[in-house]
Amino acid sequence: MLPSQKQERLATEAGMTQGALSRMECGRGVPTLPLLERLAAALSSNLLISMSPHGGVPVVFKALPR
Repeated sequence: MLPSQKQERLATEAGMTQGALSRMECGRGVPTLPLLERLAAALSSNLLISMSPHGGVPVVFKALPR
C-alpha cells in the first residue's frame, strides 16, 4: 500500500480520489481501462495487461525507459 501523501498525489494526478485509489489497491474496486491508462500516465509508465482463458487478469505498470 502506498503512503498516504504519495497515494493522494497519485490519485490527484490520475483524476480520482485518494479513497477510491485506496479501495482499488485493497481489491475492493474494479478499475476501468481508462482509469488504468490515467494511472499509467500519472506514474510515467507503460500499462501491461495480460488476459488468460483460465482466469485472472494481471495488470502491471512498467516504468518507461529514461
